[in-house]
Amino acid sequence: MAQVWGIYNTHKVDKIHLRFRKLILGVKQQTPNASVFGELGWFPLVVICKQRSLYYCIKIMKKPDLLMYAMFNKHCIT
Repeated sequence: MAQVWGIYNTHKVDKIHLRFRKLILGVKQQTPNASVFGELGWFPLVVICKQRSLYYCIKIMKKPDLLMYAMFNKHCIT
C-alpha cells in the first residue's frame, strides 16, 4: 500500500467510497454520512490520506538521507 496517496482532489473518490460504505450497510443514500462513518468505525479517505502524508513526512524528518533531505528542503547539493 502506498504511504502517500496525495492530499488534494479526493472529493470524487470520497464520494464513491461513501456510496460503497452505504451499500455495505444496506442504508439509503440519504443516511447521514457521520452515521455511516461511526457505524463502520472508518474515516473519510481525505483524512486517511492527510494522516499518512503527515506520518511519512515525520518519518523522513527523523531519518533523512541525502536524497530525501534535498527533495524536501529544495536545496541544491554541491
